[in-house]
Amino acid sequence: MVEQTLKVESQEIQEEEKEQIVSIENEIECPRCHDSMTLCSDFDRLFYSCDSCDFCLYTIKR
Repeated sequence: MVEQTLKVESQEIQEEEKEQIVSIENEIECPRCHDSMTLCSDFDRLFYSCDSCDFCLYTIKR
């Protein structure tokens, strides 16, 4: 019984993580110049970069 509950909970957590990944936008509005910022990546992190004003907005790793 406990194993079934744990399996169901782990499946729910995996589904929530998939939802979070899907919710990342490719482009957002720049808070500085209101132009569009593009999603970019370094080796181990994601960030948004604005080509107009060179502003970078980094995401937080969990």
